[in-house]
Amino acid sequence: MDPLTLLALANGAVAAVKKGCQLYKDIKSAAGDVKGVLDDLDKQFNKQHENKPATKEQRQQFEQKKKEVKENILKDPNDVISIIGDQLGTFFDAMDKIEELFYDEEQKSKEVYTGDVSLSRRALQRVLIRSRLEQMEVELREQMIYNVPADLKDLWTRFQDMRVQIIDEQKVARKVKEKEDAIKRAKRQRRMENLALELSLAGGILLLILLMAGFFTWLSYDRKQRWPELGEPGSYKQRLEDAKKYDIEKFRQALKILDEQNYQDGKK
Repeated sequence: MDPLTLLALANGAVAAVKKGCQLYKDIKSAAGDVKGVLDDLDKQFNKQHENKPATKEQRQQFEQKKKEVKENILKDPNDVISIIGDQLGTFFDAMDKIEELFYDEEQKSKEVYTGDVSLSRRALQRVLIRSRLEQMEVELREQMIYNVPADLKDLWTRFQDMRVQIIDEQKVARKVKEKEDAIKRAKRQRRMENLALELSLAGGILLLILLMAGFFTWLSYDRKQRWPELGEPGSYKQRLEDAKKYDIEKFRQALKILDEQNYQDGKK
């Protein structure tokens, strides 16, 4: 929910609390004397119309009001207290959710804002909503302290004490969470930096390998261009071996011829 919707919800809760407090007060005042309360209503109605008789519509509205009053004052006071408690909870739930939304916005205040509403208007809206919430809280406090029986005043006092305690606990918890979030962000940042370093090293090694492969490929190509007769490195070595074998074979044939000549000369 957006803050304005939550504000409307809080405003409705305040109105319901006021109505519940008045109902509780009426029940306590009547103390089971339904007839006496209805008689008082009749006296007030007749007094208002002493000089001018009430119309049919006015009488119908009055009878409807008497019916509602009779139903209300017969209710269990404990049920009314539960209703008041629920509405108080609704108000403070809306109030806390609004503060959570504002807290999230404050946490994101360092990010670049790209929304349609201007920053000034958002700041003004936040101030107005908080002012209205503070005003409603004052109305609730005054209602619960000055316009209700004594037993409801004690309810408000105990509620406020517990609320202050919870708010203090939440402040501590929020600080702890902020510290933990900061540690997590720092760790995440370090991991990203280490990953970037590892990727840079891997990229550098890969680039070096590619450069060396390119260099040796160029050397091979250059040798073929300059000394094509050498062929492949392995074939050149083979040619040397073949030349050596050829020379040895020639040498053997020359020795054989010399031996043959010597033999013929010896016979002569």
